[in-house]
Amino acid sequence: MHDISDIKIIIKPIAIQYELKKVFLFGSYAKGNATPNSDIDLLIEKGKPLSLLKLAGLRQTFQDNLNLPVDLITTSGIDQDFLNEIHGTEVLLYEA
Repeated sequence: MHDISDIKIIIKPIAIQYELKKVFLFGSYAKGNATPNSDIDLLIEKGKPLSLLKLAGLRQTFQDNLNLPVDLITTSGIDQDFLNEIHGTEVLLYEA
Protein backbone atom coordinates (compact mmCIF):
# COMPACT_ATOMS: atom_id res chain seq x y z
CA MET A 1 0.00 0.00 0.00
CA HIS A 2 1.10 3.54 -0.71
CA ASP A 3 1.09 6.46 1.68
CA ILE A 4 0.16 9.96 0.57
CA SER A 5 3.76 11.10 0.09
CA ASP A 6 4.42 8.14 -2.23
CA ILE A 7 1.27 8.91 -4.21
CA LYS A 8 2.32 12.58 -4.60
CA ILE A 9 5.70 11.56 -6.01
CA ILE A 10 4.12 9.14 -8.47
CA ILE A 11 1.33 11.52 -9.54
CA LYS A 12 3.44 14.63 -10.21
CA PRO A 13 5.17 13.69 -13.49
CA ILE A 14 1.92 12.28 -14.87
CA ALA A 15 0.04 15.47 -13.98
CA ILE A 16 2.74 17.51 -15.72
CA GLN A 17 2.67 15.27 -18.79
CA TYR A 18 -1.12 15.64 -19.14
CA GLU A 19 -1.00 19.38 -18.26
CA LEU A 20 -3.39 19.07 -15.33
CA LYS A 21 -4.08 22.05 -13.06
CA LYS A 22 -4.75 20.11 -9.86
CA VAL A 23 -4.99 16.55 -8.62
CA PHE A 24 -6.76 15.71 -5.38
CA LEU A 25 -6.87 12.44 -3.47
CA PHE A 26 -10.13 11.55 -1.75
CA GLY A 27 -11.75 8.46 -0.29
CA SER A 28 -10.10 5.86 1.91
CA TYR A 29 -6.50 6.80 1.10
CA ALA A 30 -7.16 10.46 1.92
CA LYS A 31 -8.96 9.52 5.13
CA GLY A 32 -6.15 7.16 6.18
CA ASN A 33 -8.32 4.05 6.32
CA ALA A 34 -7.30 2.30 3.09
CA THR A 35 -7.14 -1.48 3.06
CA PRO A 36 -5.19 -3.77 0.70
CA ASN A 37 -8.37 -3.97 -1.40
CA SER A 38 -8.84 -0.19 -1.67
CA ASP A 39 -8.62 1.67 -4.92
CA ILE A 40 -7.23 5.18 -5.25
CA ASP A 41 -9.79 7.92 -5.80
CA LEU A 42 -8.52 10.94 -7.73
CA LEU A 43 -10.28 14.18 -8.61
CA ILE A 44 -8.57 16.15 -11.36
CA GLU A 45 -8.93 19.70 -12.56
CA LYS A 46 -7.97 19.73 -16.21
CA GLY A 47 -5.70 22.45 -17.51
CA LYS A 48 -6.89 21.97 -21.07
CA PRO A 49 -9.73 19.93 -22.53
CA LEU A 50 -9.00 16.21 -22.65
CA SER A 51 -10.81 13.82 -24.95
CA LEU A 52 -12.34 10.66 -23.55
CA LEU A 53 -9.49 8.73 -25.11
CA LYS A 54 -6.92 10.94 -23.32
CA LEU A 55 -8.83 10.61 -20.04
CA ALA A 56 -8.81 6.83 -20.42
CA GLY A 57 -5.07 6.98 -21.11
CA LEU A 58 -4.55 9.19 -18.06
CA ARG A 59 -6.44 6.75 -15.85
CA GLN A 60 -4.45 3.83 -17.23
CA THR A 61 -1.17 5.69 -16.70
CA PHE A 62 -2.11 6.38 -13.07
CA GLN A 63 -3.03 2.71 -12.58
CA ASP A 64 0.15 1.44 -14.23
CA ASN A 65 2.34 3.67 -12.08
CA LEU A 66 0.48 3.16 -8.82
CA ASN A 67 -0.10 -0.57 -9.39
CA LEU A 68 -3.62 -0.15 -8.03
CA PRO A 69 -7.09 0.43 -9.48
CA VAL A 70 -7.86 4.15 -9.88
CA ASP A 71 -11.23 5.89 -9.89
CA LEU A 72 -10.77 9.13 -11.83
CA ILE A 73 -13.24 12.00 -11.68
CA THR A 74 -12.94 15.44 -13.27
CA THR A 75 -14.10 18.63 -11.61
CA SER A 76 -16.15 19.43 -14.71
CA GLY A 77 -17.99 16.12 -14.52
CA ILE A 78 -18.74 15.97 -10.81
CA ASP A 79 -22.08 16.46 -9.11
CA GLN A 80 -22.08 19.39 -6.67
CA ASP A 81 -23.51 17.23 -3.88
CA PHE A 82 -20.67 14.74 -4.29
CA LEU A 83 -18.14 17.58 -4.34
CA ASN A 84 -19.61 18.86 -1.08
CA GLU A 85 -19.38 15.34 0.36
CA ILE A 86 -15.64 15.03 -0.25
CA HIS A 87 -14.86 18.65 0.63
CA GLY A 88 -12.70 18.78 3.73
CA THR A 89 -11.33 15.27 3.35
CA GLU A 90 -9.58 15.71 0.01
CA VAL A 91 -5.80 16.01 -0.14
CA LEU A 92 -4.10 18.18 -2.76
CA LEU A 93 -1.48 16.02 -4.47
CA TYR A 94 -0.45 18.35 -7.28
CA GLU A 95 -0.98 21.95 -8.36
CA ALA A 96 0.50 23.47 -11.51
